Amino acid sequence: MRPHLKILVIEDAVDLLEQITSSIGNTITYFDRSDVEISLLEANSVAKALQFVREDGDIQAVVFSWDVVAKVKELTDVVPLNGVLNENTSPAAESVSSQNANEKTTSEKSSARNAIIDNNARVIDAIKRIRPELPVYVLGDAVKGLDIVNQANGIESFFYRNDIISDPESILGYIINDFDDRNETPFWTEYKDYVVESNDSWHTPGHSGGASFRNSPYISDFYRFFGRNVFVSDLSVSVDSLGSLSDGTHAIGKAQAAVANTFEVRHSYFVTNGSSTSNKIILQTLLREGDKVIADRNCHKSVHYGIIQARAMPVYLDSVFNPEYGIFSPPRMAQIKQLIEENTDAKLIVLTGCTYDGLLTDLKQVVNLAHEHGIKVFIDEAWFAYSLFHPALRDYSAIAAGADYITHSAHKVVSAFSQASFIHVNDPDFDKDFFKEVFAIHTSTSPKYQLIASLDVCRQQLEMEGYKILNELLSNVAELKSQMAKFKRLKILSPSDFSNMFSHFESDNIGHDPLKILIDVSALDYSNQEIHRFLMDEVGLEIEKFTHSTILVLLTLGGMRSKIVRLYNALKRLDDGAVNLSKRKSKSPLPADIPPIHLDDLPSKAFFSPREAIPWQNSVGRTAAGLITPYPPGIPLIVPGQKVEQAHIDYLQALASQKLTVQGIYDGEIYVVADQQ
Repeated sequence: MRPHLKILVIEDAVDLLEQITSSIGNTITYFDRSDVEISLLEANSVAKALQFVREDGDIQAVVFSWDVVAKVKELTDVVPLNGVLNENTSPAAESVSSQNANEKTTSEKSSARNAIIDNNARVIDAIKRIRPELPVYVLGDAVKGLDIVNQANGIESFFYRNDIISDPESILGYIINDFDDRNETPFWTEYKDYVVESNDSWHTPGHSGGASFRNSPYISDFYRFFGRNVFVSDLSVSVDSLGSLSDGTHAIGKAQAAVANTFEVRHSYFVTNGSSTSNKIILQTLLREGDKVIADRNCHKSVHYGIIQARAMPVYLDSVFNPEYGIFSPPRMAQIKQLIEENTDAKLIVLTGCTYDGLLTDLKQVVNLAHEHGIKVFIDEAWFAYSLFHPALRDYSAIAAGADYITHSAHKVVSAFSQASFIHVNDPDFDKDFFKEVFAIHTSTSPKYQLIASLDVCRQQLEMEGYKILNELLSNVAELKSQMAKFKRLKILSPSDFSNMFSHFESDNIGHDPLKILIDVSALDYSNQEIHRFLMDEVGLEIEKFTHSTILVLLTLGGMRSKIVRLYNALKRLDDGAVNLSKRKSKSPLPADIPPIHLDDLPSKAFFSPREAIPWQNSVGRTAAGLITPYPPGIPLIVPGQKVEQAHIDYLQALASQKLTVQGIYDGEIYVVADQQ
């Protein structure tokens, strides 16, 4: 298995197209690149070229003849990518498009569609809308070269057309060099080379390349299970050439710069103890004691704890919860707008860009609203790290929307080890020096190099084949949905179902990530425990999340087609009733309304005050000192600094029969601020 450098050549003059591809093809062997497969693909029209770009993820470079004649319809007749491109299309955009179309006569529309475009920069734009990472090399008349460069953005390089025929090595060498640059792994390459050298270790860690494990009669099995490379690659920060994580030097610094380039941000940083820590680093960098922060109540608990650590004052957005399915949606855009306008002195707004169940906030609206009032935007995009790398998802990307700070849990849905996380920064006012100090507070001085290496190769994969993998996954999901549409009892929930659940789904232009497959199991007769046991024990499928009426299946970059077939087989057996499982008992629904948060004090003051434990049933009127979160749905019911009300007690009592986990209750007691006697 080798990387594939496929070069797409676009030229509408058939003889010239054959001449260009033949000239370049004949020079491939001159470069002696047995490590890379190099091939060429011809397109004699823009329509055909765009089809190739959509469908062939192995294309890694485009050679575009500037004098190609292209019609408007070739750019506008966009074929939906695997049936999902238009799934999240803005209703407002559709309405405007429809209105404009109705105002034109049939002949006018036909004439406009067949018109020749006046600037071929639009062709490059069309390619970049599908795959912005693709380098485009323009062939043209030398006399027009400067004008062409001035007209078009996104040109990797310009070549005189006659030079390509007379000296094709020049352009192929250029393309190969750019391919190698994109494919570079600064840290992983340096790290691997150092490990292979087998240097004699006189520094930490104490196992000295595994010797203390390997030579022990008691723990040598630990060494044998993991294998030699795990131990010899467990290195100390004493290896100067590999760089410092806290300072971002040498190989680590180069790898972080490569990530920033791939993700199209100003700065990117590696974090080796999860996005929980990434979130806290950002919050403590941006907030000072007493600063206001508008926060999504549904945020991960690390955000709530980060606000406490920063000693900031949160203004919470209300949860919107659907008790029938046990899932929550993004906050209402109307309330986001309201709280921004009522709290223009807020320093920050923090939201979850993609919920656990895949519901997506239209972040462009949020960024515009916040930036109008000078408020920074921080998006926890833990579950949507691949959003930039496919056009069906990109409109909901926090980076594409212009957010100032973004965290990605690389280990959750893309190719990185557990606890590996990215921080991305796009804030022009970023205080880099203070950030580094906060980073040092939270980061170990002995980071795991394997985690750092995994983040480096994670970037490489997203850059080189992210689009290809996502395209295949989305195609597989579309096929799975098509097949499951024939089921009688199981159903994959779709945007139309979410629209019925949440009244603001369409008006707020909420989207859904198709790779979060949420399956309605409420029509089955079996208990949740029995469904879980069947999938895990009998079929060997570990499901990401259950509610009383749904199961959530995550398709990640490791979601091979064979896994999807095994999932389908298991679900078909459940739908057919071809299993012997216990019947479902009647179950009370989850409470519909989650009481709003009313703070009695600064959360940090309550959290760090003297505290005492009391039975939760007797806590009405007391100020909470800890976070209390029922799972599901995973939304904090009570936060530090909040006065406990009877509504909270009633909510907890309604959950008592559900056998749910409630974090923050210890042996029937919760912590409250101690009475000052």
